[in-house]
Amino acid sequence: MVIIERHESELLKKINKWTMVYGRRKTGKTFLVKRTAKYDEYFFVKRDRTIFVESTAKDIVYDTFIELFSRMLKDNKTIVVDEFHRLGNGFLDYLHMMDKNGMLYVVSSTFHLSKDLVGSHSPLLGVFAEFPVELIRIEDVAGSLPKGIEKKELLEISILLSEPLAIGYYEKDIKPKDLAGILISSGKILVPALVGEIFNEEERKMTNIYSAVLRAIASGKNTTTEISSFLFSRKLIEKDNPGSVTQYLQNLIDIKIIKRVQIANKKSFMYEHVSHLIEMYYYGDEKYNISEMDFDNKHVILIIENIFPRIVERYVRSFLARKFGLGEAIIKEADYDIDGYLTKFKTCEIALEVKWKGVIDRKDITDAEETLSKVESKRKIFFVPDKNKVNYKGNRMEVVDFSDFL
Repeated sequence: MVIIERHESELLKKINKWTMVYGRRKTGKTFLVKRTAKYDEYFFVKRDRTIFVESTAKDIVYDTFIELFSRMLKDNKTIVVDEFHRLGNGFLDYLHMMDKNGMLYVVSSTFHLSKDLVGSHSPLLGVFAEFPVELIRIEDVAGSLPKGIEKKELLEISILLSEPLAIGYYEKDIKPKDLAGILISSGKILVPALVGEIFNEEERKMTNIYSAVLRAIASGKNTTTEISSFLFSRKLIEKDNPGSVTQYLQNLIDIKIIKRVQIANKKSFMYEHVSHLIEMYYYGDEKYNISEMDFDNKHVILIIENIFPRIVERYVRSFLARKFGLGEAIIKEADYDIDGYLTKFKTCEIALEVKWKGVIDRKDITDAEETLSKVESKRKIFFVPDKNKVNYKGNRMEVVDFSDFL
């Protein structure tokens, strides 16, 4: 299994106060903390509130844990308490009252609770440094992979492995198509379990409405109007009213299942999946009913061909926005779209077109030039799998690939 060196590791090392590490389930929080922190003891809180002690490989009850926990912190030890929120308010009150000796890392799979615990009305305000953990950055993945991978495959593998659940399926020399196929097949079990766990941890009931919202977005219905119509057509909401889906979308944003991207020229938003694993599953299930039937390699290829260019597009847009510290938006017009409209103080720094296919031909180049010419920006970037395979002699845009930014 490949070990991915995450940028968060260096950031975590620099924090010298008690730290709350939180994020969606299966984002590698525990692996990150255990690999980064030089801890003296690791405790894992089970759902029944018994606590597993790593050093002894035994379970203990709450009172025994508190006694051991207190003694170790008084001795300035470093402790990790995983899924600490399961211990309840009594433990939180105890943390508030005790002396802040030693080094404490608490880990939680809930966004809402974690934010509440350090919010303005919390007794723990100021006690913990916040440390959110999301999916792995594609640049971190690329930097941890073996050298010599062809450019197109490097980006595709980096995207696939940005979801920590995928890392266990990676083998050296595996092709992106094959890895994606494994993930789609495994998604029949992985994704419903993952999404169900997320909602369980957030104390929300996973309803048909939430599932339908995820299906709509995976199918390319990205605006509140389109999502509302999708839900209304399935008789999941009483009226086809975009306002009626706003709270569902916000809940999914809050727990990092989806994200919201500005549509710059319309002063509105579109919604996207955060995880390609969840997106591929819901797309495949909506189009080919993969959760209810056996599906063959033909269906896998169709899913990859239809949805993966769109996944690459949004990952590249986010990557470049992060790389250059820019705001992330798109342009949607009746006759053209701009894949990335990256801004600084409302000024477009980068207009981006992404073309993800085997061979970039003359028409692709001409279309990209024409589309990018429709907006004012300091840089106009045409992002392709491998710029060395693109015959472009013009100066109206930059032709780039992933390697230019690593």
